[in-house]
Amino acid sequence: MDASMGAVGPWAGALLGQLGADVIKLESPQGDFIRNVMPTQGGLSSTYISMNVSKRGLVLDLKKPDERKEAQALIAGADVFLENFRPGVADRIGLGWEELSSSNPRLIYASASGFGWSGPLVTVGATDPHIQAFTGSTSVNGAPGAPRQRVRWYGHFDVNTSMCIVQGVLTALIERERTGKGRLVRITMVEAAMALQRVRVAEHLAGGHPRPMGSATTYLAPDRLFRALDGFVAVSVTSQHQWQGFCAAIERPELAEDPRFSTNAERVANRDALDALLDPVFASRSIGHWVRTMERNAVPVAKPSSFDDFRHHSHYRENGMLVDVAAPTRGQMTLSGTPWKFARNPGEVRRAPLPGEHSRDIRANGWGGVRPVGAGQ
Repeated sequence: MDASMGAVGPWAGALLGQLGADVIKLESPQGDFIRNVMPTQGGLSSTYISMNVSKRGLVLDLKKPDERKEAQALIAGADVFLENFRPGVADRIGLGWEELSSSNPRLIYASASGFGWSGPLVTVGATDPHIQAFTGSTSVNGAPGAPRQRVRWYGHFDVNTSMCIVQGVLTALIERERTGKGRLVRITMVEAAMALQRVRVAEHLAGGHPRPMGSATTYLAPDRLFRALDGFVAVSVTSQHQWQGFCAAIERPELAEDPRFSTNAERVANRDALDALLDPVFASRSIGHWVRTMERNAVPVAKPSSFDDFRHHSHYRENGMLVDVAAPTRGQMTLSGTPWKFARNPGEVRRAPLPGEHSRDIRANGWGGVRPVGAGQ
């Protein structure tokens, strides 16, 4: 039972649904606030659609005692309950851990919040860009000397928190196989954000100085976007073997033995001198030239692509990395496929429900109701 809203909880429920769980999306008559976030498709937010795939939709008014009892009865038969209400709200509406676990001792209760359940920020709402700022991510993003930036793909920290929720839920389910008992699992966006930044935090605590460097990194060189003749190309050199291949690719073999650049530590220390040599080299040739040449020399390389580039790319399509799913309103949407591949019983992406679409069936049949199947259904 997924009673969460927005992105953090709903995407966790969608991932569990893709893994094979029967997931009921529980909403109030007012609904998940993200229903109205732009852009929309057929009057329903495309974000709502993408965050609620592989679920069934149920609307209940928990302010009404009889409908609240219906929700509690369904949860009594559930393996997992997801919520991301502000601390204290779930208890007030009869969906708190103590009450639900008393009627279902095997329940895995996953509760997500922005800042946690104690401390001065408990009552503060959290969104992705605020968590990025609060946890230090913006301190290392942007161009040197320019205003700080957040990761512009809105939702990056949200969906990372969702992954942490799924990990906690699956771990608690495994534990339940041994103990027979449910578990309260608490996840905060702050702690998920710190986990996402593990390398940068470790670097700082070891005496390093992570700072805004544009597309470059503090610990490798060269590792950045270079301006080619007709655009940009991303190149990374992560080993001495790749450095040898890189120097061959740019037709500057003497750089491989230059004492300023002979090791990664020297290249990082002499980054400015190295960039001054490399920038005009890359500017003289096309993206296609650099992609082919770097690939021939086993150097990691990519042309920065847009959504329109990769949605038609044969590699994405042949590997099921993208799927076309029927939208609940009209037409189709292209969405990412499942992030796992199994030899048998593969996960699948089923279309999101309309808000409350399966209410009648679920209220009549409970967990035994009809479950939609098929990625395109």
